[in-house]
Amino acid sequence: MTGAYPDEEIRDITPDYFRVLETPLLKGRFFTEADTADSPPVVIVNQAFVKKYFRDGEALGKRISRDDTNPKWATIVGVVADIKHRGLDTEAQPEYYLPHTQAPDREMVLAVRSAQDARTLAHTVQEELRNVDADIPLSNVRTLDAVVADSIAPRRVSVVLLSAFSGIALLLASVGMYGVMSFLVVQRTHEIGVRMALGAQRSDVLRMVIGHAAKLLGIGAAIGLPIAFFSNSALRTLLYQVGPFDLSIFLIVTLILAGVALLASYIPAIRAARADPVIALSHNA
Repeated sequence: MTGAYPDEEIRDITPDYFRVLETPLLKGRFFTEADTADSPPVVIVNQAFVKKYFRDGEALGKRISRDDTNPKWATIVGVVADIKHRGLDTEAQPEYYLPHTQAPDREMVLAVRSAQDARTLAHTVQEELRNVDADIPLSNVRTLDAVVADSIAPRRVSVVLLSAFSGIALLLASVGMYGVMSFLVVQRTHEIGVRMALGAQRSDVLRMVIGHAAKLLGIGAAIGLPIAFFSNSALRTLLYQVGPFDLSIFLIVTLILAGVALLASYIPAIRAARADPVIALSHNA
């Protein structure tokens, strides 16, 4: 890439870095032990780097330099998948990787993959480092799960609070709906008494009341669901790998409110249907 000096994130790694992190190789090859200080300079770039600097998507064999005053060209030998180093909710940045043998750095991050328990493994790693050099400091030993958990902790707190408030809102909506529907049925007690006095059966009364409740529920769902769909776009920033339009959540909430509405209609309706028509007729008379 003659004349281009990308100022992106640079990482010095050893040959097994991508294998330990299980980062997919998209094109080319990983670094090997043959990539030494005496061999031709090589570099591996991520997919975001390719998208930014190579419009045709072909980066293998191209050369880049990170110094525009005294260019030292390195050939791209591999393209790897993006790694989100700064957070799961941020876009991956363009990066390129240099072999540690060709660009040594005093500060390194040691990544270890093992089936052992994390605490036992940390002690083993410390012992091995002391055998290499007793003066090598080792700090901030964490599992990858802990790293991921720390990165999403603020989002997790927000989601927990949002879930709690949503649960309270659902409870209040259910209580309010129950009270309103129950009140509407009680208001129709005199009408129910008239219908039963004229020969209406209990099943007819229940069908009438529950049908009316279902009609109101349908109107409410037709108005509320589209509003909920459009307003949910505001939650995109709080979610990771979860779409704001979760149909299962919409379905569950709708079924809960429908159940509450039908229950609020059924209980007073069955009570009024079982009452003596004379008493029902005298209600609110």
